[in-house]
Amino acid sequence: MTDDSDAPAGYSKHDTDPNSRASVSILLPAPLRDLLKEERRERAAAAQEQRWAEELRLVAQKPPPPRSPVPQAPRTSALADLNDEAGTIKAFDALIGRRTRRLFHPVIYGQEIVRVAKRALALRDKDYRKHELELLERIRAKGPLRRVASPGSAHGRWERSLRFLNAAHPHLNEVTSYVSSQVALSLRSKQPFTVPPIHLYGPPGIGKTHYSNDLAEALGTPLRRQSMENAQTASLFLGSERHWSNAACGIIFDQIVLGDVANPILLIDELDKAPSAGRYDPLAALHSLLEPTSAKNARDAALDMTFDASLVIYIATSNNPDRVPQTIRSRLREFEITPPTGEQALDAARTIVASAIEKLGVPGFLEPPARLAHQLGHLTAREITHAVRDAAARALVNGRLHLVLEDFPPETLELNRAPRYLH
Repeated sequence: MTDDSDAPAGYSKHDTDPNSRASVSILLPAPLRDLLKEERRERAAAAQEQRWAEELRLVAQKPPPPRSPVPQAPRTSALADLNDEAGTIKAFDALIGRRTRRLFHPVIYGQEIVRVAKRALALRDKDYRKHELELLERIRAKGPLRRVASPGSAHGRWERSLRFLNAAHPHLNEVTSYVSSQVALSLRSKQPFTVPPIHLYGPPGIGKTHYSNDLAEALGTPLRRQSMENAQTASLFLGSERHWSNAACGIIFDQIVLGDVANPILLIDELDKAPSAGRYDPLAALHSLLEPTSAKNARDAALDMTFDASLVIYIATSNNPDRVPQTIRSRLREFEITPPTGEQALDAARTIVASAIEKLGVPGFLEPPARLAHQLGHLTAREITHAVRDAAARALVNGRLHLVLEDFPPETLELNRAPRYLH
C-alpha cells in the first residue's frame, strides 16, 4: 500500500506499475493521482469486459457436436397390404434392439402400427380411411426410434451453456443447478436423458418463459410452448376422438411420434389460468403424462394409438401457484422465482446484450461497453434482445460496427426512471 505520511501537503505517492517489480513511486498532486487511479480502474474493467466478451463469442461460435442420424427403418410393403402382419412388425422393430440406448429411444412399436392400420382399413368413411393410412405411412417411414438430446455428452459445450445460463438468469440459478444435476446423473446412467417435471412460479415479468427458451437451447432439444390461458378442450395434449368433425392429434403425439426428438421440452405457460373444472378439463391429461410409468403408454385419441411419452421434459409456469390443482402440483418439482437483485440485473443485462450482438451474425460488430448495457437493465430479457437488434440495425445504416446511446430511442433507455425488474 502506498504510504503518503511523508508526502508534502496536497501531494500523494503514485506507483507507475503496481504489478511490476520495475514500478516507481512518484509524487503527484492528489487530484492528478486520483485521476490516474480512476483511469487505471477503468482500463482494468475494460480488459475484464473484453475477456468476458471473448468467452461469450467462443460460446456462440462453438458449433454443437454433430448429431448422429436417426436410423431409418427398412422399407416394407404399404400398410394397406397387411397379409404378412408378422413380417411388417419385424421389419418395423428391426432397429430397436441394435440402438444405442442413450442416443435413441423407441417411441412406437410395429404391433401398434399394425393394430391401428387394421382398424383404419375397416373404416367406412373413405376420407377418414385415407387420412389415417397416410398418417400411418408417415409414421412407418420415420421408424420406431427418435433421437435423444444428450447435453452431457458434449462436456465443453454444456459447461459453456451452464455459464451462460447462470450469467443471463442469475435469479434462476437454483433451477439451473437442478437441471445440471440431472445431466450429471444421465452421464453415469445407462438411461436416456430427461428431467422430472418442473414448476416455476412467481410474479409476472421475471423471465420464466425466456429462461425456458434459453434452457432448451442449452440442452439441445426443441421447445413447444402451450399457453393455458385460453385452453378450452381436454383434447389439447392427447388429441380428440374421431367422431368430432375437427378431430386432430394432440401436441404430445405431434412432438414425439411425428417429430424427431424423444425428449422435447413442453412449456406449459400460465398453468394457473387454465380452467380446471367441468367435462372438458384441459389439465386432465397431465395426471397421466406427468407420471413416467403411465406416460410410457400414452394414448392419442385421434388415432387411438399408444406411444411412449416418458422422456418429455415438462416446464410449467404460473404467477399464483395456489390456483393450480394440488393433484398437478404434487407431480411437479416446484421452484419459487423471485426478481433479481440490482447487481444481478446489471450483470445479466451485460450478458444478454453480448449474446444479442453475437446472434446478429455481423462480422466485426463490437460489443458495447458495460455502461451502455447497464442502461438497458430495467428492460426484460426479451426487450433487451429486441432493443439491441433494432439499435444494431440503426448503427449499420449509419456505417458503424458499434452501438452508441443515440441508436436507442429515449423511451427505451429511460435513464431517469427507477429501475424495474430485469426479466
